[in-house]
Amino acid sequence: MSAGRYAFGHHSDRRTAAMICFLMLLLQLQLSISAGVIEMPSYSWETQKDVNAQRDAHAIMEAAFSSRSAYERLAYMTDTFGPRLSGSTALELALNWTKEEILSDGLSVQEEPVKVPCWVRGKEYATLRSPRVKNVRIAGLGGSIGTPNGEPLIAKVLVVSSFDELEARKNEIEGHVVVYNEEYEGYSTTISYRLTGAQRAEKYGAVAALVRSVSPFGLKTVHTGSSNTASIPTAAITKEDAQMFSRMQARGQDIEIELYMEAHTLPDQMSRNLIIEIKGAKEPDEVIVFGGHMDSWDIADGAMDDGAGAYVCWEAMRLINSLGLKPRRTIRAVLFVNEENGAMGGQQYYQNHVNEVNLTSIAIETDEGNFSPYGISFSGSDEARTLLTNMGQELLAHIGAGNVTGDDYGTDISYMCEQGVPCGSLKTLDPRIGDYANNPCLGFSNPPYPEPDMGKSAYFWYHHTEADTIDKLSPEQLQHCAAALAVWTFSIANLHSLLPR
Repeated sequence: MSAGRYAFGHHSDRRTAAMICFLMLLLQLQLSISAGVIEMPSYSWETQKDVNAQRDAHAIMEAAFSSRSAYERLAYMTDTFGPRLSGSTALELALNWTKEEILSDGLSVQEEPVKVPCWVRGKEYATLRSPRVKNVRIAGLGGSIGTPNGEPLIAKVLVVSSFDELEARKNEIEGHVVVYNEEYEGYSTTISYRLTGAQRAEKYGAVAALVRSVSPFGLKTVHTGSSNTASIPTAAITKEDAQMFSRMQARGQDIEIELYMEAHTLPDQMSRNLIIEIKGAKEPDEVIVFGGHMDSWDIADGAMDDGAGAYVCWEAMRLINSLGLKPRRTIRAVLFVNEENGAMGGQQYYQNHVNEVNLTSIAIETDEGNFSPYGISFSGSDEARTLLTNMGQELLAHIGAGNVTGDDYGTDISYMCEQGVPCGSLKTLDPRIGDYANNPCLGFSNPPYPEPDMGKSAYFWYHHTEADTIDKLSPEQLQHCAAALAVWTFSIANLHSLLPR
């Protein structure tokens, strides 16, 4: 039982000897570096890039611009299966078809099971009863409950323009339907009314909450989305109706509304992420991850949000594979589920691959529209940002997709990002100014577009609405996005080292 002690000496003697050895090695290393014998690794683009980077990027773009694959497949999927809310049969059928098509490309695809929530809208309507009779378009917000006892609810309306006004008028709220007629100040700011409006109103006795659609523009379109759990029903209404209610209230008119909602939540259902992978030729355990999500809201075909994001990632993998390109590291495209109302796909992916956090060079998400690509955002070290900036300018500037701007990233990859993985998001132009015909594709000059501000983009004209359909997208722009993602991911996979952290 004491053989180790007699053979190797006392523990304290061993620790002292080890410390002396460590200090000698550290001193030797410092002297070697000072003398120029050992060079610290350089993370510049010039020292890290693959010798064939430009040739491979050109081949990818040439192949992408001669195809309409992403658009044709996305059109078939959205037309055939329609809205794909988590827990729905439509989502599972769309995943089945997508998997078979991926396999037909000769790509490797795996399924990773994900338990997802199942919220059901049911029937719903709202009717203005006073000062006139009018149908009010509504869309129940995800997670809402139905009206009490499965019966219509009839109540007076109180309109507020902000949470501050809600607080100021809290003594008037009891028994009323609170209508939020908030001004749109960008998506990330204004979304708080959709998320917490019902919770805040119920504290003061509201019987329901109606929230002006979170959008900069309205054509009588109603925008759904998630809301935080509350004990009163909550729905979105159109911008036009919210403003009408405000005008009525300002005149002193009594506003009465009838609201009926069958919204309810069923037990969780099983779904799956689809994982498309091209194994690395030299460093197969090190990975580059990118992806979009397959689910959509139940009133939306989800062509923009985010069928296009998922399918351009798939198309990027198809392009790389079809050209026979062999990445140094593994490239993995993830078609996530349940981004819209739970993000369980992103959470499950992180849990399944937590052992790869330190081996993941970068994670990129595309969930801000797939119009003309501008570049990527990046959250990571300054050294890595400089490398990526130089990479983008050399390989993608001539098609307008080589910019590195901002530091945001998407919901599905956020669990990796929070653990230190360098992260980014595909940035695209506002569709109002991103017309493909005026874009710098295939040798056209690079126009002076401003940096994208997706929070105020026309993307949010269609977001979470019935208007999110395939006709809002361009075959050329989808291929442009696929080309950009393929070049970014393949070039990062071929760097000599992982991106510095």
